[in-house]
Amino acid sequence: MESVYGDELEMFRLTARSFLQREVEPRLKELQAGTDATFWRGAGQAGLLGVAVPEEYGGPGADPLAIVVVSEELGRSPAGATLGSCLNADMCTMFMLRYGSEQQKRAWLPRIVSGEVIQCMALTEAGSGSDAASIRTTAQRDGDEYVINGSKTYISNGYKSHLMYVLAKTQPAEGGRGISIILVPAHTPGVTRRLLPTMGFPGGDTSEIFFSDLRVPAANLLGVEGAGLRMFQPIISLDRLQICARSQGAAEAAFALTLDYVRQRRIFGQRLVDFQNTQFRLTEVETDIALGRALLNDAVRRYRAGELTDRETAILKIFLPEMEFRVLDTCLQFWGGAGFMEESTIARMFTAARVQRIYAGATELQKALLARQYVQD
Repeated sequence: MESVYGDELEMFRLTARSFLQREVEPRLKELQAGTDATFWRGAGQAGLLGVAVPEEYGGPGADPLAIVVVSEELGRSPAGATLGSCLNADMCTMFMLRYGSEQQKRAWLPRIVSGEVIQCMALTEAGSGSDAASIRTTAQRDGDEYVINGSKTYISNGYKSHLMYVLAKTQPAEGGRGISIILVPAHTPGVTRRLLPTMGFPGGDTSEIFFSDLRVPAANLLGVEGAGLRMFQPIISLDRLQICARSQGAAEAAFALTLDYVRQRRIFGQRLVDFQNTQFRLTEVETDIALGRALLNDAVRRYRAGELTDRETAILKIFLPEMEFRVLDTCLQFWGGAGFMEESTIARMFTAARVQRIYAGATELQKALLARQYVQD
């Protein structure tokens, strides 16, 4: 069957899969303590970082959909359930490419591509997740500097990142229209960080970040002051795509893993797969996965044609993570007690699937966004 991604990205898929299988999966026990320089440099050498960065800045200049392919393979690999969304920090690179000054690009992009610099998007706060306009972190202009005060939480790659894209209110009276994105090198005085243990992703590096009278040059402003939230609009479709691709990859991997298991597991003198209930539940899982793949493929085509709308990505984000969780729940049930053990791959995948329904706008938020069309006059 012809791939919706095209031959070039399918070749890239093999590269991503090979890196995860050869360089990451054998080290999973070690990486439960978090990613390290070897991981990031290896990802850089494999070409998995800064995939859309042009050659003039040291990158391959690939189709941005390569980010979606990496995410799908991360979901498919047992590594994804341990490391979380680490490689998906490449979404930050899209902000640098689209809005960064020439000086910012030359300073950061080559090191992002090589894996020397880890990035994080510092948006979420304790009282403002989906409601980004209500963030309280401020960045006051003081001469040729910004002075940043506030805190962020649940930040992926936050603890080990070298470069933070900090959303802060530069014009607090303007609400959501007064939010800017400021580049903050993690070594800047005034930054403190705390690692947050999570229900899943033991090696995922989720953290809380505090800013206390932190000063950075005004030249660290990314794009235009006050345009921080608007800067997400051209990029949000790709972000939802990559998150949903991860769900699809994980669901397909869980199904394959479980199908192999029920063909071998024997109970009451029969293979587990010989029971009609098992067969019926597996057909439900396969149907769910097929629907997810069709929806994802259609979204990829529309993205490539420049026709993917917020409505369509909301539908995608509603269906794919919920589908993944249904699939993982059904699959784990077949594993019985073995599926409840942390050392089991299916157990780690099940736990990891839970956060997909929260990431990048929870299912309920997507429903609310989609439902707005129903009440319009």
